[in-house]
Amino acid sequence: MADRFFDFWRVDVFTDTPLTGNPLAVFPRATGLSDAEMAGIAREMNLSETTFVLPSRTPSAHYRNRIFTPGGEIPFAGHPSLGTAYVAAMEGIVPHPEGSSVLYQEVEIGVLPLELQVEAGQIRKVVMTQGEPNLGKRLEKVDGLAEALDVRPRDIGVGKLKPQLAATGIHSLQVPMKSLEAVRAIDYDMRALARFLGRLGDRLVCYVFTFETESPDAQVHARAFSPGDGIREDPATGSAAGACGAYLLANGRLPAPTFVVEQGIEMKHASRIEVTVEGEGATPTSVKVGGRVTPIIRGSLRLP
Repeated sequence: MADRFFDFWRVDVFTDTPLTGNPLAVFPRATGLSDAEMAGIAREMNLSETTFVLPSRTPSAHYRNRIFTPGGEIPFAGHPSLGTAYVAAMEGIVPHPEGSSVLYQEVEIGVLPLELQVEAGQIRKVVMTQGEPNLGKRLEKVDGLAEALDVRPRDIGVGKLKPQLAATGIHSLQVPMKSLEAVRAIDYDMRALARFLGRLGDRLVCYVFTFETESPDAQVHARAFSPGDGIREDPATGSAAGACGAYLLANGRLPAPTFVVEQGIEMKHASRIEVTVEGEGATPTSVKVGGRVTPIIRGSLRLP
């Protein structure tokens, strides 16, 4: 039997600087790969996510985007959506005319739009409209979370802000912390945090953040932990950053209608995530997340 070859791109998302941001592997023409092969490739790539572009199952989308972590398939994620849209445009799967244009991806939570912003023929930014925002359980007692994160309970919470589940497609636990120093110092045990998060939901991301930042143009400094997926830390988490925006609006602490999250600095993979939130009073109604995408590798994978 002849070998099969599948082209792939490696891109850094939420950055304009190579070797920073959040790495992503994208297979733009994945037809012919089985579910087991996709899962195996994601483990082989050993990145937080690897995506596979397939023909859409609905006429309302340009393509289907299947997203895998090393631990298995997930229904939606932020940086894989942006990076895949960039590669789809560069591969000619979708057009990218000068100015602003909209494409539609099919993911497991539905069909979501993404905006390509093109200047002088170059894709300068990709902006994703996320799923419907919703807020979940609020944690009034933080001792168990503090123990799982190996931090002091008094470092969790900012004023009336308490840890709370939030989602714009997939749920994350939003954890406000009092200082940049406290966020930087986190060195948690994966099994302990996985056990704690497992009592709240399946494969939750723990999104720890503070309003103290390193960059003067950022309003939030964040770190993301996903032990349930075998990911100790993620350098840029668009889905959780969007959920953070919804959470902040609902709790009256939104820094601005559009604000910047800095993430990945502790991993030496600095990322810049732009979050835009719209709402009616304290109810978030729309969340968009955007950023730059930087290509760094193109290659081909051989399978029997």
